[in-house]
Amino acid sequence: MARISEQEITLILQQSLDLVLIIDPSDLTLMFVNDNGANWLGYTAEDLMDKLPIEFMPEMSAAELESILENLRVLDEGEGATVVSPVCRNVGNPHDFEFRLNLIKMDNREFVLMSGRDIAERVAVTDQVHNLLADEQTKSTQDKTTQLYQRDAFLEIFRTLVADVGPNGLRLTLVMIDIKNLHEINAQYGQSVGDRVLRSMGSLLHYAVAKDDICARFSGRKLCVLMQDKGQNDGLTLAEKINRALAKVKYSEFPTLRVHSSIGVAELPEPNDPELLLEKVINKIRELKSNEIAQEVHRLGLLTLQF
Repeated sequence: MARISEQEITLILQQSLDLVLIIDPSDLTLMFVNDNGANWLGYTAEDLMDKLPIEFMPEMSAAELESILENLRVLDEGEGATVVSPVCRNVGNPHDFEFRLNLIKMDNREFVLMSGRDIAERVAVTDQVHNLLADEQTKSTQDKTTQLYQRDAFLEIFRTLVADVGPNGLRLTLVMIDIKNLHEINAQYGQSVGDRVLRSMGSLLHYAVAKDDICARFSGRKLCVLMQDKGQNDGLTLAEKINRALAKVKYSEFPTLRVHSSIGVAELPEPNDPELLLEKVINKIRELKSNEIAQEVHRLGLLTLQF
């Protein structure tokens, strides 16, 4: 015995956002249309009871509808069919609908259930889902604090690009930024202020770099930028730009707080393992940096930095 009444079934169908039609296959007359569907068509449900579905489906003839309904009888139970047809509203242009048709047998009677949705609306919903998935994928590759790429995502991109580096191939310049006093900032002002400094650095890079430059937080206090089809002089220009901006960064609540950075710039001379290249750059910065200078830029050199 059914645990739901016919009235409850009707109520459920009425609340559907789709255009829901029930057709009598014997004479193609409309036996039911839900209120949402009728409103979309520009009629009341009562008005539509006097119409044939083909009256608001201008590209479907009675013969075509009969053929579709006849085919439903030879399909496996529950299989159904899908039909795309323009649907006319009382006012306005036709919209393409995708209908799902199922033959329902009950008490020796046959009914055809047609449930359709505006394709434009369906595509919009699909696009929205894809956008949400893309957003989530982007979030999963981003460092939450700086909003730059995480290390693993950055290395994956790096591996792809560095394979094309060569005398006749891609020019690739690496800019490595070491926030030298981040640990001291965390110790003196607290982790939240250190995170604030990192967020500021992320924002600064977003505004300073070119559209096709790739920025990442490589480790706790190290950020990096890959510059495609640019040389070491371009990297030095970017590094000086970053240093000038850092020199102007002040925090009103902490007037003595200054961010000290060391930036290394190297044009990569040949393909190699990205992690090894990065480690070489980091070691070179460590060797060259001066503790007396708040902001410093190291030209690591295409020739002096041998991989």
